[in-house]
Amino acid sequence: MKIFRGLLATGLALVLALGMFASAQDITIGYSISTLNNAFFVGMTKGVEQGGENMGVTILTVNANGDSAKQAADIEDLITKKVDAIIINPRDAEAIAPSVQKALDAGIPVFALDRGVTGVEITGFLETDNIAMGRLAADLIAEALFEKYGKVEGNVIELGGLVGTTAARDREQGFHERLESYPGINLVASQPADFNQEKAYNVTTNLVLANPNVDAIYGHNDDNTVGAARALKAMGRLVPAGQDGHIYIVGIDGIQQALDLIRAGSIDATISQEPVIMGEKAVGFAIAYLNGESFPAHFFTAFTAVEGYNIDHRANWAE
Repeated sequence: MKIFRGLLATGLALVLALGMFASAQDITIGYSISTLNNAFFVGMTKGVEQGGENMGVTILTVNANGDSAKQAADIEDLITKKVDAIIINPRDAEAIAPSVQKALDAGIPVFALDRGVTGVEITGFLETDNIAMGRLAADLIAEALFEKYGKVEGNVIELGGLVGTTAARDREQGFHERLESYPGINLVASQPADFNQEKAYNVTTNLVLANPNVDAIYGHNDDNTVGAARALKAMGRLVPAGQDGHIYIVGIDGIQQALDLIRAGSIDATISQEPVIMGEKAVGFAIAYLNGESFPAHFFTAFTAVEGYNIDHRANWAE
């Protein structure tokens, strides 16, 4: 029996209302993405670019390729090009702050996408509620442990995200806060895996060897959990869901690899976000600002848990 189902977030209604932006011609928006070596960010970039096309604005996309110094240089180049607005997905919330402040000082509004900027009052911020997703991950694990043992107890490993990002910080905060409600759950290890499959593979291998009695793994994103599943398979520990010895795995994002592994019974759940809609809305909010129209300064897009029982009934951005 599902005992924590009421915790799924419903979010706000997500309608783009493209007709609002009739005066969008001649607007150029700079878009700085932290990396495209991540399916979630590919989806988000698709949303920004198709939002620009649908709303009739020019999008200048620059890719930091995981390099904070390059992202800072990219932002300063966009300032030199006198773009009308900047949408940024920060590689590092603190490292990018001086460049973001330069853009704001130049009169260019800056909208953060998925990850925030530390110490700077940006124009707008669009994200999923990462603290709430961390809490939901803890609830899903608690539910699985209850079904396994008849009470909420067990050992959990946490694969953290990229240090310096607000998403990793908040997903950790929400998870740890909710674990306080479950004193029978022991967090036996927590280590950054950088939202990266290869690092998650290596970190999981080491942590499971050190903690062989692990019952569940929480990854701050799906690349972490896909890497974890690969590591368990290589160790002979990847037991299908419902069988003795199965290690429950939950991640965040809803990428195709995670969905495939849920269907295969290797991963149990992903907390799916809406990156395409997030990207589209960022463009819409930037245009609204430039047109002198109102927009929410901090906007949360919806999320939902996708599991084996509902995977074929959930419309998902990755499919």
